[in-house]
Amino acid sequence: MGVVDETESRPQPPTPVDLGAAVAVLAQFLDQQPLTAAIAALEHRLHGADARHAAVAAADGGVGAELLVSALTVRESLGRLNDLIHAAGIMLTVPHVLDEGETIVKRPSLGAGNDPSRPYDLETDQRVAEFKLARWRGADAARKRQTFKDLAMLAADRSGRQADLYVVGPEPIRFLRSSNSTAAWALDRSPGALRTFHSAFGSPDVPIHEFTATHARHVRITDLRGILPPAVTSLLQ
Repeated sequence: MGVVDETESRPQPPTPVDLGAAVAVLAQFLDQQPLTAAIAALEHRLHGADARHAAVAAADGGVGAELLVSALTVRESLGRLNDLIHAAGIMLTVPHVLDEGETIVKRPSLGAGNDPSRPYDLETDQRVAEFKLARWRGADAARKRQTFKDLAMLAADRSGRQADLYVVGPEPIRFLRSSNSTAAWALDRSPGALRTFHSAFGSPDVPIHEFTATHARHVRITDLRGILPPAVTSLLQ
């Protein structure tokens, strides 16, 4: 009986894919047409296809193993891209909003989402601030909830410092100033924030627009498109 090489049956580690090469493959695919249009075209190619024509549709549409490997590689490496966007947005904003002599007094929370020990994205000796870098594009219920939560927590701050909420575009501002949805709706998935709201403001059965105009009237809401560099704001229109 021959000797079995056990290494042949063991799963082999994947061959590393160069990130730059993977990005180049994705860029070449996306340069042909926007992703939404590309996917729609693939759907049309597959409609009515049998196995042979499905393979042809994939090849004609530029979809091969290399494309999928590249997409997986980029996702694995850049999966926290939102954190980078959040951090870079804050870093580019801070020099333009701090007043003369104002000093950051606590390590900022640059990643998306707050560390419980750092309840605000930015704390200085003169202000507390939250940053929302997402551009609203329609189905934004989660963003609406998170934006209101940040507004409410800023309004609940009792340190006497200026409270600032930085957003992108007119949609978040319009929502906060005109929405008839209640604070209870906005905070129903954030039990800690809801408890804070109860303690600071009482019943959450108050329309968001009314809360913004009363309890949160001191919170300054600013569109980041007026602060960030033009190269950035051109992508946020």
